[in-house]
Amino acid sequence: MSEPAGGGIDAASRIRRLLGTPETAWLLERMRSRLEQKGALEGTVTKQGASTAERMAAGRLVGRPVRSGTSASVSLDQLDVMLRRDAWPAGLASAVVALVGPVDGPDVRRAERAGWQQVADTLRLIANDRPQLAGWVENVNRSGALKRATASASEAREMSLQLGALARTLPAAGEALGVLAARLFGDAHALDPKTPLGSIAVGLAAATTGQPAGNGARWRRDAWQSCGVVVDELSSTVLALGLPGGLTSPTARALASLGEAGQPAVLTYRQLAVDDIGRAPALVSVCENPAVIAAAADRFGAGASAVPLICVNGQPGAAVIRLLTQLVQGGAHLRYHGDFDAGGVAIARTVARSVPWAPWRFGEADYRVACESSLATSVFSGAVGDTPWDGRLSGAMEELRLRVEEESVLADLLDDLREE
Repeated sequence: MSEPAGGGIDAASRIRRLLGTPETAWLLERMRSRLEQKGALEGTVTKQGASTAERMAAGRLVGRPVRSGTSASVSLDQLDVMLRRDAWPAGLASAVVALVGPVDGPDVRRAERAGWQQVADTLRLIANDRPQLAGWVENVNRSGALKRATASASEAREMSLQLGALARTLPAAGEALGVLAARLFGDAHALDPKTPLGSIAVGLAAATTGQPAGNGARWRRDAWQSCGVVVDELSSTVLALGLPGGLTSPTARALASLGEAGQPAVLTYRQLAVDDIGRAPALVSVCENPAVIAAAADRFGAGASAVPLICVNGQPGAAVIRLLTQLVQGGAHLRYHGDFDAGGVAIARTVARSVPWAPWRFGEADYRVACESSLATSVFSGAVGDTPWDGRLSGAMEELRLRVEEESVLADLLDDLREE
């Protein structure tokens, strides 16, 4: 307990005996609350239904006889004068703080509210640049995640600025999580799952590519890898069929051998990061679902001449983006097909942010033909969003709201893969 100037152990003991007893606990709590709300102790406080002991203690504080009744009243102005004269020269407010600890007055609490409002507004700037993150931003603000993760509004505002920097960087082009963290924040472990920033940032990563919220180690890894950030060099993979490969590396030789045998290849991010993949073909087809790869392998088999095929397998991970980037850099042209639904369009946009591609039976006319041919499997939910490769596709999908999965048009896709 702090003591007033000129006080000592006797003063501290006396103030405890006066205000720190069970009979005056209600009074001490009322005074603490009034300091928070008004910043000063003035006027009278009253407790209805007070016990005899509480009424007697209240009377002793201000030197007033106990009257009949069931309420206890204390004039705070009289109590302040009495304390300054007899027990605590610094006055009543100082005595309350000495007993209950620091009390934030209204000015402090107004400043704190203003600080947290600035945090929320800073975080909302992310959605100005990336409208698809608006839902995630509001969820973070509403849930109080930044308040739980930090010790003050100033720390939370710094974290919101860090999240903004991350949002402007994603999706990444196959960058390791530690490398990304070191580049952005000067600490390779800043985005680790157990750090305050990392625990919130992984949700931003998931929202960047439309991944649903979740938890657990696998979900965190998938969330980062869906926007091109490598968490594990071996768990990030890409499925390919028919890449010509070559003799320049073990991976290139494996691709050549598997391609000749008509077998799909599963490439890890590590292989793509350290090995050459051999010759890039002139044209590469890209699909969304592994079923297309399996059907192509069954149809063409060993020694067949077919256009190489890459599968993004949902939201593309770091290995997918790295392989597609290497193929484009080697001179390949990509054509892309995916499911006609909100998720399929979102995946296509993600791929387009990393590499250029032309639509492969993935335009408005193709969609309408599939719907008219009863190839649509169900009604889809969610907003379609932009379709930059064919501006009319978005309108057609919003109009019909019918899902056309790749498996429904598989025969046409396989026909396109056969090289003349």
